[in-house]
Amino acid sequence: MKTKLFILTICFAIFSMSASAGDIKNGQELKGTSLTDFGNYTIIHADVPMMVNNVAIETYDLSYADNSCKVSIGLIKEKKCTTFIVRTDGFEVEYTCNKGAFGVKKIEKKYQEFPKEANDCKLDRVGYFAQRVICQNKKSDDELLGLIACYFPNLVKEEYQASL
Repeated sequence: MKTKLFILTICFAIFSMSASAGDIKNGQELKGTSLTDFGNYTIIHADVPMMVNNVAIETYDLSYADNSCKVSIGLIKEKKCTTFIVRTDGFEVEYTCNKGAFGVKKIEKKYQEFPKEANDCKLDRVGYFAQRVICQNKKSDDELLGLIACYFPNLVKEEYQASL
């Protein structure tokens, strides 16, 4: 657990120094290093929006250099913060703020697309609890997308990472 926490801390530090971004909403890419087995990441604005409760929401596609999984990140703007729905072909989580802290939580039923049991069996509990609070400072949506790209691979149990 200490090793994963150390790796996540280094990932955050490197992300803060090395992520390159233009205006991601206007066709630019957000790139960085995840410091995981998934390798470098690229985030682009998605052509096809994610549907949540029959509403199209702003969506980004996240890809990794060393993993073929397709990850979609949908943004739900709320009064105090933005909720990020992170979804693959068989796994989903939510990143959001809670009392000024940004971190992961299990997907709320109103956003859920996959059965809870299937999702829970793929969730790495150590990674999950390590990510309950990722940061406590206010960040832009682009910065939060980069943090999600760095932290997300550690939420999935190793035996499921190849099949995402």
